Amino acid sequence: MQVWPSRIAIVGVGLLGASVAKSIRRRVADMHVVGVVRNPEKRHWLVDSGILDSATDSLSEGCRDADVVVVATPVDRIADFVQGAAADSPPECLITDVGSTKQGIVDAVINNALATGKFVAAHPVAGSEKTGADHAIETLFDGKVTILTPSEKTPAEFVKKAETFWQLTGSRTSLLRPDEHDLVMAAVSHVPHLASSAVARLVNQDSADFIGSGWCDITRVAAGDPGMWLAICKENRSAIEQQLAKLVDSINDCRRMLIENDDAALLRWLDEAKTIRDNI
Repeated sequence: MQVWPSRIAIVGVGLLGASVAKSIRRRVADMHVVGVVRNPEKRHWLVDSGILDSATDSLSEGCRDADVVVVATPVDRIADFVQGAAADSPPECLITDVGSTKQGIVDAVINNALATGKFVAAHPVAGSEKTGADHAIETLFDGKVTILTPSEKTPAEFVKKAETFWQLTGSRTSLLRPDEHDLVMAAVSHVPHLASSAVARLVNQDSADFIGSGWCDITRVAAGDPGMWLAICKENRSAIEQQLAKLVDSINDCRRMLIENDDAALLRWLDEAKTIRDNI
């Protein structure tokens, strides 16, 4: 088994933070995981459950001797915690995150030389509509991709550390620019979530008895935490708007085909969508 990292600090121990801890324990011997958690009852539960070895409400205490700090808070708080962790951790400590938006975080950190020298922005593309550490899964990242979006100022050796760390969770790693990441995620995650929410809003309680598996499948992600998704939308506003405009255009095309009784065009529209889905 691996011997690095020997000490990990996780800032914000929800579904993703707890899953990071559980996944890496499978591959790293004698590792100590400390969580930075505000709620005292949650701190006790996380230690008692074995997800954490220790817990504190102090960022400086949690990061003091860490080999790796994982910031797993909502996206609108990540940059502040990254900069705080950079000041409180050893010089060789890797700082990474789990946020599903990247450009705003990288931009907020890039002028902080201390943080930029340690921070490799990351997005493990894995998760669930469920939230909280009690839903953590040790296999959550297995076979999934973790996208790394270092800035041009990120030292190469820290990018390599980040690749090694995230591969220890069971994921494979890929590199993108922060802006590339955000545009892609708007298309494959953020806009689909909004579309799922829009479909959910079509139905009222009077229709509940008639709901089938199709509605349940397409609206599953709409059950995600609204506050978390508001933060994502605010952080990735521009890219989401671009991709949402494309979706609106496509839906308007479909609506026009129905209004004009253009069945041949509608069949092509449906067939093209099926081909795309079948090829992925």
